[in-house]
Amino acid sequence: MKKYLWFLTAALLLLVACNQVDNGTSSFPKVKKPYSVESAAQNGDVVNVHGKFSNYEKWTTFLQNIEVNQPDQVRITEYSIEGDPILFELKYDGEQIEYMFDNSMDAFGSDLGKPITTCQEIEKRKLEQGREGYVLKGCENKKTGDTFWFQGEQ
Repeated sequence: MKKYLWFLTAALLLLVACNQVDNGTSSFPKVKKPYSVESAAQNGDVVNVHGKFSNYEKWTTFLQNIEVNQPDQVRITEYSIEGDPILFELKYDGEQIEYMFDNSMDAFGSDLGKPITTCQEIEKRKLEQGREGYVLKGCENKKTGDTFWFQGEQ
């Protein structure tokens, strides 16, 4: 009986260890077409539907965690005028931000193929029109990094 319990304990520890990926951060829930506003919110995404937000506190927590070098991740799902989702996935490992842009479900956009880049920081910036928003800086692939713009709640 002791042998059986020892084997069971070892097997459970192995399973738990195998599920730890990405330096302690988990991956994002899978996205299935169609990706409704409700599904995005249930998956924990920060959802922006024409300035109306769900789960916005996850964005502020992500920014706070960057300030203290705490690994974290956030997925922002914004909806186009036609109602198509555009996804921005950010994973912070305590030093840099891995960013993936996914506009594959935007029927009126040109699918960029889910490009990924690594960036050094995120910055709040004011545009000429007076709008404030967040941009990525120090990205390995500037073109991909430039796809990120998040205005947030004003």
